[in-house]
Amino acid sequence: MPSNYTFNASMSCSATSGTGYSQSQSGSFSLNLTQINSVQSGRMEIGTSNTEVCAAPAGSGIGKVVYVRNLDPTNFLEVHSVATNDTDVIAILEPGEWFFTILRDTQAVGASADTAAIDVEYFAVEIDTNA
Repeated sequence: MPSNYTFNASMSCSATSGTGYSQSQSGSFSLNLTQINSVQSGRMEIGTSNTEVCAAPAGSGIGKVVYVRNLDPTNFLEVHSVATNDTDVIAILEPGEWFFTILRDTQAVGASADTAAIDVEYFAVEIDTNA
C-alpha cells in the first residue's frame, strides 16, 4: 500500500576570505511526497566499476528522489543516471560531499569510485507523475 512522507532539510554555511570578506547563507524546505511505493536506503561499498546504488522505479512515467553521500576521506565518486555504464554522470562527489535531487526518469542510479572502493550513504524514494 502506498505511503506518504515528508522530507525536511535545512542548511547553513559561511565563508570568510583572507582579506576579511565574509558571506553567509542559510535556508530550509519541506518536500511532501505522496503515494510512495518504494523506499531504498542504507550504506554500501562502491568499487571502481559502475555499481547499482538504487533500482529503476517500477512502471512508466515516474521518477525518484535521490540522495547520495560520499563517506570516503580521500577518494571521489561519480554518480550516473544509468546503472549499467559509466556515462550520464549526474554528480561528482569529492570526499564528504553529498547531493540531493529529483530525477524524472525510469533509470536505475549507479556509481563508481575513482581509485579505490568507497562507502556511500544513500536513499531513493520512488515518486509518481503527480509528485
